[in-house]
Amino acid sequence: MLRHITNGEMANQWLVRAGLEGDFLPWDDVLHDGPVPGGLSLDEMSSLRAAFIASCGWATDFEAQTHFQARDALFRSAAREGGVVIWNSFELFDQLHLMQLLHWYSGEGRGCGWPEIVFVADYLGQAEPAETRLLFEERQPLTEAQLQLGEVAWQAYTASNPRAMLALLQQDLSALPFLKPALERILQELPGPDGLNLTERLTLDALAGGELAPGALFKAVREREAVAFMGDASFWLVLERLLAAPCPLLRVLDGRFERPGLQGASEAFLALRFALSDTGCEVLRGERDWLAWQPIDRWVGGVNLRPDNLWRFDAGSHQLERSA
Repeated sequence: MLRHITNGEMANQWLVRAGLEGDFLPWDDVLHDGPVPGGLSLDEMSSLRAAFIASCGWATDFEAQTHFQARDALFRSAAREGGVVIWNSFELFDQLHLMQLLHWYSGEGRGCGWPEIVFVADYLGQAEPAETRLLFEERQPLTEAQLQLGEVAWQAYTASNPRAMLALLQQDLSALPFLKPALERILQELPGPDGLNLTERLTLDALAGGELAPGALFKAVREREAVAFMGDASFWLVLERLLAAPCPLLRVLDGRFERPGLQGASEAFLALRFALSDTGCEVLRGERDWLAWQPIDRWVGGVNLRPDNLWRFDAGSHQLERSA
């Protein structure tokens, strides 16, 4: 029996509509948000990730822990039996999943039958059923080169020093066709010289033309990405950071920001309108370093960004700098 691993339930339904047989398992983890430190087993990482999901209000702790435990049990069972097919799109979201899965196969799962991979140069769910079936027929067995590269990439992403990711970009990454742009994009989630990461900068840029409601703002930021990867729940975390004291870069018009939790976005939330603050305008114009005024405590993979461990990435020069 085949076990298809995808990035979520919508992708699973896409495969069902295409008439593919087997079981379908969404990997379902926003590994670009929250802590992803190195040196953890799958069980340890899942427990940590579940706690993070619960802390965001996206599930109760019981729901999150149970979800990850069930996911991991189904995955291990399928890996032992063989027949795992990993569907991998060009999104950063998917590349992080693939890195984690290949890390597992290179360690705990080394004795299991290796999976097959379907590389999809588009967002999962976009292809028509006939094209989806053709993609499946073109699946590839995992190679040793792909396994080794996935392991090295995971070690780099979960390292406490982001120089490992930057160094990896100097190597031949062609064994995993979408890995290089994903690593380049995740590095830009580190603050830049102005204190903003790329998502934050795109958000301010989208508001430079005037106020926007949450849904329109999310859409505008996605359209500015070369390859969109972030869902709306993650984007609300970005807005929460940009609104935080003592140095908010945004302001809310005619309402109060309360980040959606378990129940999703309410009508009141979707009716809010956001605009740049005066400080936001100054930072966007390059006149102020946001992090000279605003404390930071955020993770990018294995890097815990704090005032005493502040890494910045200049995308123009491709340089990393650490200030303590």
